[in-house]
Amino acid sequence: MNMTENPQISELNQPQLFLRLEGEIGQRIQANLDNWLYPCPKVNPGLLEMFRMRDRAPKPKVTIDSGSLWGKYLISAVQAMRMTDDPKLRPFIGELVEDFISTQDEDGYLGVYYKHERLFAHWDIWAHYHCILGLYMWHRETGDQAALDCALRAADLICHGLLTGEKGFHDTPGPEINTSIIHALGILYQETGTDLYLQGIQHIQTFWEKLGGRGYYHQAIEGVDFYQTGSHRWEILHALQGLSELYRITGDETYKQAQVHYWHSILKTDVHNAGSFSVGKQAAGNPFMPGAIETCCTVAWIAYSIDALRFSPDCKIADAIENATWNAMLGSQHPSGRWWTYDTPMDGKRLAAFHHLADVHSACGSPELNCCAVNGPRSLGMLSEWAILGDDQQGLYVNYFGPGTIEVNLNTTSKWVFRQQTRYPAEPTVRIEVEPDSPLEIPIYLRIPAWSMKTKVSLNGNPVGDVRPGVYLKLDRIWKTKDCIDVELDFNLRLLRGDAYVNHNASLYRGPLLLAFDQKHNTIEPDDMPTLDFGKLELSPAACNDRFQPLTLFKTMAMDGTEIHLTDYATAGAHGTWSRSWLPIVQ
Repeated sequence: MNMTENPQISELNQPQLFLRLEGEIGQRIQANLDNWLYPCPKVNPGLLEMFRMRDRAPKPKVTIDSGSLWGKYLISAVQAMRMTDDPKLRPFIGELVEDFISTQDEDGYLGVYYKHERLFAHWDIWAHYHCILGLYMWHRETGDQAALDCALRAADLICHGLLTGEKGFHDTPGPEINTSIIHALGILYQETGTDLYLQGIQHIQTFWEKLGGRGYYHQAIEGVDFYQTGSHRWEILHALQGLSELYRITGDETYKQAQVHYWHSILKTDVHNAGSFSVGKQAAGNPFMPGAIETCCTVAWIAYSIDALRFSPDCKIADAIENATWNAMLGSQHPSGRWWTYDTPMDGKRLAAFHHLADVHSACGSPELNCCAVNGPRSLGMLSEWAILGDDQQGLYVNYFGPGTIEVNLNTTSKWVFRQQTRYPAEPTVRIEVEPDSPLEIPIYLRIPAWSMKTKVSLNGNPVGDVRPGVYLKLDRIWKTKDCIDVELDFNLRLLRGDAYVNHNASLYRGPLLLAFDQKHNTIEPDDMPTLDFGKLELSPAACNDRFQPLTLFKTMAMDGTEIHLTDYATAGAHGTWSRSWLPIVQ
């Protein structure tokens, strides 16, 4: 039993996980299922009918992003299947998939536009990317061959259009965004070995090189920060997931290096205090800069981060995913599960996405649909893609802390169960009960967060030494049922100091949670909050009897003697109140 620096491995496997989570995350997953996933297609029949009505008159109202909404919904629905025992969910999704497949045109088209507008007049290839990815994920989860065939027909159409047609990416608005299809083509090529998809990938690589003469790959190799690339909108992160697939296809380490380079670049220059990404839909080069922080942007950041974590098992990456999940993404979802935000500000008021996007996205038959409403649930579903990574050869990497049970099905017949007894992230102690289906000697790598400066770990009651922050702790033994790992994390308060954009105020963290001032729990207004003294700051547990219970609530005293209540950023503003996460604190 000892700690280890990040091991030199080509890639961590993504085992099949089935999660039954409790606590706040479990409640949010269930709320999403009950109040969004199930009702959405009934309340918004246009989710599928817009595909069926594409050639009818009068011309249906569709937007540049309409065709992607179904694909995003399907992706989160497939992920939700891994996180619930509900027997109704699989047949429910299956009927929707069958209905969607029936809308495919004879030539393979899966979009929402008239024939003369298809593929190259809008973000149509971007929309196809999400639909193809969702169909493929459904196929992988269920074995549905019809879904895979539908995805392949659509991919064939796009590749033929790119390789033999008169039009190409240069004819589309936001051409770099449409190149996101490279990610799906990479996956399909590995699934089928179809040379047409490889040709499509190479065509996109050539197009990238024409963008400023160097393209995303070469700029990454040269060390260019993401926000300094030609187009640095959030959608490009899905295109850059293609770098991951290029590495898997070719084995060329430079593709992996390029992918990981952009990850570190974004963390350094564009990740906000809550773990969210982007300002006004793109990288800005300053994480303190005010502006809309779109839910879709952070979803893309988490997806990209999961790729980076598989390539580079680094606690820093897992910490960033955790930060985004517990703070930004739970803050984007209303606790009721009925709606998601478009903008989740660092300071301000959280509005449902349809308040911001109704004029752009809402249409007859789809009043609640918009990109963030259908895409936000992916942030919960992606827990099934990073909570535990690895296999019975490399070892298992335990990244997620929180109450509940995670079942891990490895590529072999081996099955493991990890049960966590904890009130994390409200409290610092975690007990992990390990249950392999038979005794097996493999390493378990336990994430020790970089923010936990003094962490205590014991195995079956025996203390483990040399535990270091920001490094996976290697626990190597013959694992048997009833083995138990106890972890006590360091929840001492810590500060992040901002710049002039936030008046040099500070963000306050306890464990993984960003703390915030919320009108709901205070008698003064956010702008009137007095200064706190970090050196003398003491937090005392507080309680409330509100409709939406906070993850954590504390009271403290400001320097002028005013009593202040601080809560977690995730639930701050849940009652329609104003909140702030940049606080006046002196050190």
